[in-house]
Amino acid sequence: MSAERARLLVLVALVPAALAGCGEKPEPRVTGIRVVTGTLDLAMAAPGSPDAGTVAGHRAGAATATTGRRSLAFTGSVRPAAATVTLRPQRGAAARVTVGGDGRFRAHARALRRGENRFVLEGRVPGLRPWIVNVAITRR
Repeated sequence: MSAERARLLVLVALVPAALAGCGEKPEPRVTGIRVVTGTLDLAMAAPGSPDAGTVAGHRAGAATATTGRRSLAFTGSVRPAAATVTLRPQRGAAARVTVGGDGRFRAHARALRRGENRFVLEGRVPGLRPWIVNVAITRR
């Protein structure tokens, strides 16, 4: 390989690194990952047909919790840890959830009404399929 070609390859390798420092937030490195994944520290409703009753049918696949208070905090984790996590009520704006460097997060569901309150928890990274979980919180 000629010295001129070697210099050109070094220059091509350095240009993306130089451009990343232009005030833009660098994209997280997600080599080999195609989907955001996560876990919740909440119970998951049993799968079943819609006629199987409230827990087994209507909330099938949803994470569930019960509280007597107007708010509920719960934890979980997301991968990659650089994912943006939001908790969106059935009606209203999504609240951003703080994610630690290890991917652990703590979400707060607020202004719970008596009865069932439904939320959507999402983990997103540009270019990857999102992680989406329905959350059903019942306030007694």
